[in-house]
Amino acid sequence: MRPADAFLLATLVAATLAWPLAAPPIAFHGEAREGLVVQDVVRHGRWVLPLRNGELPSKPPLYHWIAAAAAHVAGLSDAIVRLPSALGALVIVLATAALGMAAGCGRAGAAAGGAGGLAGGRAVGWLAAGALLGTHDFVQLASRARVDMVFSAAVTVGLIAFFRWYRTGDRGARAACYAAAACSVLAKGPVGVILLGLVIGAFLARERRLDRLRALWSWPLAAAVVVVDVGWYAAAAAAGGAAFLELQLLQENVQRFAGRGVFGLHGGRGRLMLAGDMMLDLLPWTLVLPWAAVRWWRGEREDTAGRFLHTWWLVILAFFTLAYGKRSAYLLPLCPALALLAARALAGALAARPGAPGLPVPPARLAWLRPARVQVAVAVALVAGGMTLGIQLARYRDVRRESLLSLVPAVRRAVPPEAVLEAAPTLAVSDRQVLAYRLARAIPWATDAATAEPRYRLLPAEGLRPAERMRLVAVSDRRGPDVALVRILPPARDLATAPGARLVR
Repeated sequence: MRPADAFLLATLVAATLAWPLAAPPIAFHGEAREGLVVQDVVRHGRWVLPLRNGELPSKPPLYHWIAAAAAHVAGLSDAIVRLPSALGALVIVLATAALGMAAGCGRAGAAAGGAGGLAGGRAVGWLAAGALLGTHDFVQLASRARVDMVFSAAVTVGLIAFFRWYRTGDRGARAACYAAAACSVLAKGPVGVILLGLVIGAFLARERRLDRLRALWSWPLAAAVVVVDVGWYAAAAAAGGAAFLELQLLQENVQRFAGRGVFGLHGGRGRLMLAGDMMLDLLPWTLVLPWAAVRWWRGEREDTAGRFLHTWWLVILAFFTLAYGKRSAYLLPLCPALALLAARALAGALAARPGAPGLPVPPARLAWLRPARVQVAVAVALVAGGMTLGIQLARYRDVRRESLLSLVPAVRRAVPPEAVLEAAPTLAVSDRQVLAYRLARAIPWATDAATAEPRYRLLPAEGLRPAERMRLVAVSDRRGPDVALVRILPPARDLATAPGARLVR
């Protein structure tokens, strides 16, 4: 990839994600639970095994390490907590574009396209970047504090590095593949190495080149991966004990995949749910799949890059389809493959019409728009901007209607920093996490232990009944179950003399 292309793509990604990173505020538990871990690393220095509101986190800490390192430079904020996702998106866009520029449009456009024309590798790379930035789920997850984008970036880099090694024998690419495998485990657990191994193994089997596995294997690189990943798990287990191993290895990997333990209590989703989500959520790029099936039926065959891309998305979709636990975010690691397939198909179709005119452009003031590559870049920018605007408007609407942000200032004013703030056992875990993050303080579960000083309790507002020694302080006003803040007075305190609160009626 040319430096100019990399710079322009990076600028485009930065411009697309600058607003979503900063606003609206983190207001829902999916982001708050990762933000709590980042807060713990920054404020308490627990880098090996940071905690989430005093509890063990469910994911390894690569995401939180990146955010905490940035926070030490730029300060802790919502934008910094979300930054690793944006960096992961940037890595995916650059890696995907680089593969598209190297692989070109394949056999479909090889005869008609020229290196500098619209069907050249640069156009494929830019079209693939545009497909990613024109995918709703990709843009949304690129600006949210979730580990999925960092994990997907590691998987993407690992697969693209492998493919470069497969085609060129580049030892640096092989080392990058191993490094990405180590990062994928630190981002989401052993599933990262499993996905990489399954895609690589299936592709080599498809190519009848399983003998290349011996050349791919490196004892020093494998040992480095083991030292990094197993070393962290060992250090974290020493800090968290058996509870850590049960949570992050048994529950989050084995039980989530097989539907055992707590995951088996909620009922599995439809077996083909992810296939349906992929076809609908990733439109229009998934239209390339039936088009590829028609071409295959007519006797046309993909080149090596095309076969690798089809193996990529098929294996990942099959793996998560077999898993008991399913989320649409699990489709994120296959988005680069579909974006590249769509870009190659578009470039091939355009290459088949080399004499087709470009967009009508006035010759004087907008002559700079005449080159086809500039038109592609402008189209990518317009698609990304439109997608970002739509997502942002929806996020603002959801925060305004459904979040607890309106309760946070009231809690901050009423509860002194040294006072006890606890959560009733009936309070939703998600609400507790959001309030703990926004207030930047631990909120433990309430106990029956008597205290000599007043304490404050968060509990569901619905069904709140008068109780001795309980005074209502504030109630949220969101659409949905509201949360109340009450003050619990010690037994010896006279209710009539307690200031700043009113009795629950």
